[in-house]
Amino acid sequence: MGLAASQARFLGLTARKSNIEFQVQQINQQRTALSNEIMGLYGKYNDLDVPTPPAVTDYLKTTYTIDSTYQDYRIENFTKITSGEYEGFYDVTLTWDEEIAKAYSYTAKDSVITATKGDNGYSYLSFQMGLESYIYDENDPEKSTITKIDKDYEKYQGLTTIMESQGLTGGTFYMYMKDGVAYYTSENDLDSTAFETVEGKNVYYGNYTFDYQGSQKKTNTATAKAALTQGDNGRLSSIQIVSSDDVPEMIGSTYSISTTSTEDETLYQEAMNEYEYKKMLYEREVEKLNKETEKIQEEDRALELQINQLDTEHNAIQTEMDSVSKVIEDTIETVFKTFSG
Repeated sequence: MGLAASQARFLGLTARKSNIEFQVQQINQQRTALSNEIMGLYGKYNDLDVPTPPAVTDYLKTTYTIDSTYQDYRIENFTKITSGEYEGFYDVTLTWDEEIAKAYSYTAKDSVITATKGDNGYSYLSFQMGLESYIYDENDPEKSTITKIDKDYEKYQGLTTIMESQGLTGGTFYMYMKDGVAYYTSENDLDSTAFETVEGKNVYYGNYTFDYQGSQKKTNTATAKAALTQGDNGRLSSIQIVSSDDVPEMIGSTYSISTTSTEDETLYQEAMNEYEYKKMLYEREVEKLNKETEKIQEEDRALELQINQLDTEHNAIQTEMDSVSKVIEDTIETVFKTFSG
């Protein structure tokens, strides 16, 4: 190879080497941008509030129960009378429960419903409340935990009572079982639900009301004027009713008072529902961030592979440049020897 050819080859290799170094610089800038995106996602991770389940001890209430032979009277509140005929006594509110049975409504908070409707009604339904899911799939009856009912209503627990309470004589219903209780919703109720189209499916997020027949306590209230005494522990120990239009049979008698600490199931369940909802949102957000992170990491791995390939090519070009440079040096040295001789 002549001197001119060697120099031309060297210049070509130098240009290729510079181009590779420029490509590597651009790729590194891309990787820096991806790294900044990753840091942004980590910041979102750190900003997420991890939901904490409620503690039962935060939902305890003290209940005062009068030991009487009439009803299980509870003292809901009492206020000392500061003037008048009954000064020094207390205005007392008593409550007691009475069992009644009829059709009731159950509102499933933060529920998710997925529905597909065809010519013959709903072909697919999924009710999700917290961690529990109930499914109706007309193409997979064995998988279904929801029963479709459009006849023989009297065969199903409490459905006739529910229909009577709503003035209905027919219709299509969907029923699922929870803790031994049958819950129902009608096709008409589902039709009036504001579904959203998400990935080709009809989806509803929010509170949804089902009907069921069962027993429920009716709370009765009475007021009275009474004398109250306290025990050494500061809690009420006895009561004597001195006046009452609501419970006249108790006037004049003194009753001992039992004290119990019980869980406020309603407030605790509301707190648990709120926790389950926040947990679902948290897990959904974490899953979203994980997918975004994995996508960025895949892009970074692809860029790293490109850099490795370019580095290999860069090393090969450098080796060839060293070789061509040696040829140029040897050629120049030979030429100078020729003219110097």
